Amino acid sequence: MKNYFELFNLPAKFNINLLEVEQKYHRFQNQFHPDKADFSSIEQSILFNEAYKILSDDFLRASHLLQLKNIDIENDENHIKPDISTLQEILDLQEKIVEIDNLHEILELKNNLNSQIKNLITNFQNAFEANQIKEATQFLIKAKYLKKSLIDLKNRQKNLN
Repeated sequence: MKNYFELFNLPAKFNINLLEVEQKYHRFQNQFHPDKADFSSIEQSILFNEAYKILSDDFLRASHLLQLKNIDIENDENHIKPDISTLQEILDLQEKIVEIDNLHEILELKNNLNSQIKNLITNFQNAFEANQIKEATQFLIKAKYLKKSLIDLKNRQKNLN
C-alpha cells in the first residue's frame, strides 16, 4: 500500500492544505511529465496523478487514511460492516429512488444527499482525529452508500428525461 501523504511529504491526516497539494502536484508533473523524461518517469507521473486524485478528494482522502490503518471500505470483504440503521436507511433510499417520478424531487434529493455526505465527512474527520476509528469508519461507509445512491439517482434522472 502506497502512502500518498508521504509521496507529497504531508502528514497523514484529513485536514491538509489543498493548495499545497496542487502546487506540489504541478511541480511533480513538470519534473516527471512523459514528454520530458524516460519510461520510469511515466510510472512516476501515473503515481503522482493517482496520489493527487486521492488527496484532493475528501471522500477518497478519508478512505486512504483508513487504508493506511488496514481498513479498506472499498475492496475488503472483511472490513467493518455498516450498522443496521444505515442498511435500513439505504434500502429506504433505494426504494425512494426507484419510485421518484419528477425532476424537482430528484434535484431536491441530490442536494439533500450531498449535504448528508458533507456532514458525514466532517463527522469522519472529527472521529478520526479523536482516534475513534470504528466510528470514523461507520461515517465513511454511510457516505460511500450515499455516494452510490447519488449515482443511482443520476441514472434515474436520465431515464426520466
